[in-house]
Amino acid sequence: MKKDGKIDWQKRAEEVEENWKRALADYKNLVRRTEEERVLIGKFANTDLLIRLLPALDLMERAARHSGDAGVRMAADEVRRVLSEEGLTVIDPRKGEQFDEKVHECGETVDGGKSGLVAEVVEVGYKWRDGLVLRPAKVKVYKQSL
Repeated sequence: MKKDGKIDWQKRAEEVEENWKRALADYKNLVRRTEEERVLIGKFANTDLLIRLLPALDLMERAARHSGDAGVRMAADEVRRVLSEEGLTVIDPRKGEQFDEKVHECGETVDGGKSGLVAEVVEVGYKWRDGLVLRPAKVKVYKQSL
């Protein structure tokens, strides 16, 4: 820094400018990462609550189906509508559909059909927003005959 005992002000100014640019870049990266994390937290903040509410929704729907009560059906439909608007989608495979371990959970294998296909849906599953599986659909799958 010193030339002949004197401070090289030009070099010092360049160092300060370089440090300032580095600090500004770090700050911009921090702002960007913070915003990305905020968006991510916002997307998935309610997933724990939703996972805990899904059994209650299942019970409401079963009650509506078995009781034939129009009020219970309307309540279940309204809860499902609101959750759907917020990003919840149902995983409801059909009989004969290919088993997909990403969204299905095999609880039992059964005889009588082509191996690897869904034989029966035991319980629907749910996805949240960008495809995060909150609960896989529970299914019975045809097994390979020996």
